[in-house]
Amino acid sequence: MTSVSPDSFELVLYDATEIGRVFDTVVATVPGLPDGLDAAISVKEDAPTTRAWIESLDPLTMTVESGSLENTRAPRTFGEEAASATFARLLLELRDRLDPDFGAPSLEVEIDYNDRIAWHVYCYGRATRLGHRVFKPRYLYDFRNRHGFSDAADANYEMLWSAENLTWNDISGLGPV
Repeated sequence: MTSVSPDSFELVLYDATEIGRVFDTVVATVPGLPDGLDAAISVKEDAPTTRAWIESLDPLTMTVESGSLENTRAPRTFGEEAASATFARLLLELRDRLDPDFGAPSLEVEIDYNDRIAWHVYCYGRATRLGHRVFKPRYLYDFRNRHGFSDAADANYEMLWSAENLTWNDISGLGPV
């Protein structure tokens, strides 16, 4: 069962039930997740930025800033496309974290921001192949800002975006180049 907090929103025009429905729909698209996955999603409606992260694995607890769920063409309104992409990325990160062969650092370890952006690219590329609409140039720009504006950085980006079975060691320490 998915729970979303707060129950009602004052600063953004979101509906907790709709957020939960979209999350549950995305869960069904991501293979390799535990059966009967329960999640608690906390939406920071006072943060219009797009950060989203996993707080806890057991129970699965995530925090998303309202900008990560926003319709980019209608500010302060819920965007199912943006929410689907955000949830797909978080669920693919969860799958990676639960896979001992991936070798993800624990949640208690602070991940270098360059490595975090590289992991996001890897997750968003896989989310695209699962059918979620992701604006690839946005993440290329984010990646370039951290890894350099160069042919070598672009090659790393394409490798991450198109890969299926990387490990943490494959992702971490890529840049900047």
